[in-house]
Amino acid sequence: MAGAIVGLICGVCYFVLGIMLFKKPPKKINGIYGYRTPRAMSDPELWDEAQRYSANLMMQFGVIITVFGILGFWFTDVQALVLSLFAVAFYTIRLFTKVEGRLKELQHAQQRKQSEQGV
Repeated sequence: MAGAIVGLICGVCYFVLGIMLFKKPPKKINGIYGYRTPRAMSDPELWDEAQRYSANLMMQFGVIITVFGILGFWFTDVQALVLSLFAVAFYTIRLFTKVEGRLKELQHAQQRKQSEQGV
């Protein structure tokens, strides 16, 4: 039961943090609050997109992790804990890969636009 509860708590936390980031995204680039990676912090446009996109993904992934936590009630405690921790690790990695991929696309689009304008 404890393993399933870990999944539930982590999923709900992910979802709540996503809502907080969606409702109150940081207005300026900072090192304290928001989705903070070197790429996200390199440009205000990328920063804003990183906050919006990561908040949406966190809410989606929070629901999925919560479902894994609920499924854990049908497994042994150790199995449920492994399932929950796997889900949290997988979706955390997935969050970063998806957001960084999106930012990379935007960064390349910015560079193409600048080169077309001759800047």
